[in-house]
Amino acid sequence: MTASENIAAAINQIDEKKEKLKKAFDDLQSHRSLLSPSFSLSWSEIDSHFSSLQSSLSNRFRLLQSATSSEDESCRLDTSEAGESSERVAEESAVEPELRTLCEKNDGIGLITYLIRCWDDDAPLNLEVSAAIRYSHNPASMVVDAIDGFNQKKHTPSSSSGKSFDVRRIFVLLMEALIEINADITDDTRKRAKKLAYGWKTKIDTKPFEALVFLHLVAAFELGSEFASEELSGYVFMIARYRQATSVCNKIDLGSEIVGKLIRKLLDSGKPILAVRFMYECGMTDGFEPIPVLKSYIKDSREAALRVCTEDNYSLRSQNEAIDKELSALKAAIKIIKDQNLESEFTQEKVEERVEELEKYKALRKRNATNPPQQESQQKEKKRARDCNVTQVSAPSQQLLPRPEALLMPEHSHHGLPLNPYGLMTSAYTGVVVNPLAGLLGSAATPQPIYFAQQTGLVLPLQYQPPYYSQ
Repeated sequence: MTASENIAAAINQIDEKKEKLKKAFDDLQSHRSLLSPSFSLSWSEIDSHFSSLQSSLSNRFRLLQSATSSEDESCRLDTSEAGESSERVAEESAVEPELRTLCEKNDGIGLITYLIRCWDDDAPLNLEVSAAIRYSHNPASMVVDAIDGFNQKKHTPSSSSGKSFDVRRIFVLLMEALIEINADITDDTRKRAKKLAYGWKTKIDTKPFEALVFLHLVAAFELGSEFASEELSGYVFMIARYRQATSVCNKIDLGSEIVGKLIRKLLDSGKPILAVRFMYECGMTDGFEPIPVLKSYIKDSREAALRVCTEDNYSLRSQNEAIDKELSALKAAIKIIKDQNLESEFTQEKVEERVEELEKYKALRKRNATNPPQQESQQKEKKRARDCNVTQVSAPSQQLLPRPEALLMPEHSHHGLPLNPYGLMTSAYTGVVVNPLAGLLGSAATPQPIYFAQQTGLVLPLQYQPPYYSQ
């Protein structure tokens, strides 16, 4: 059997294996009196979980088959016919028969009901929906029927997991598909969509997702001329963090002047990473300088993390928060750098190296938190610390790096004493924070964040720490 046949056979056996699991679960339930009182798992929860997995696997396998079929078919055809045939084969094999039938019947309500039932966050339906709605003789009208019909319902069906479902996600998915296939919009359909859009606008207030649905109505049904550009720009600003923001902005065609104002507003609002994304994806790099903005954002992310630490006296909580904050910022920057092929512009910043460094430190802290050293070893370490004439801090919030081997940043160490990522020198033992100035200022010297300048051999206060990123 081929690999594809093996996968198909395994998927076909899921129902049979689930029945066996059900029998085993029922047998377990018959001995419920022997189980822990905390055991409250029901079969419906298990069944829902495996049904979701089965749906996800089936969808992915169909997409895999469609790609394979397209390649095989194109190899047997002349070059002039290969593209058309590949597209046809891919669509037919990727679309579920039930989904195709609903679209052929232009059944908008049935379509949404089906999509809610089959929704799986781990296996998005974007590709299948885009292929399916092509079978509708009037996809734009079908989508309006679907949104208008479900918008009037007070209750929506549950997803396959049994949880309540936000049907607006389906609305956005369907309108994204309409935009992708560039569907024809009749005058009657546009009038109905216009009425729907005006009604939806009243829901927005300060709710970004309502604004996202509204803007998709404007973009998918070509209603940009019905609303003021400044007003639409305000709504785009509201949804700027969503991945669809730039594509909707481009589809509505606000014009370079309005988009430029939007980008400046994002910059002034302290959202440089979103501003840079709009610069690139909306073709506004000529009027702005995205690379300096991105470099400044990277530098500021470290300074912001340092402020989090200093404001809470370098407690463990503040250090964890600072690491998470900087990691999130740097990963967002890395995505843009890679998407726009800007690696050569950021060699000095060493962004990926910094992310790796922080990830290692975070993992070590987590490992040490789950495996604390024994009390006996702690007592020995305390005695050793006293013998070494170091200052011991009683505050538990300063406990860092419980093992000697946990030297995350050896290049930033002083006589075996490591720095955490934000400049606080600590011993390798739990509960001890070393003040290297204690010998000079006496045992009463207050421990403070310090930085060891490796080249000069000087121990400096944190405020003199050299910047991590180039100026």
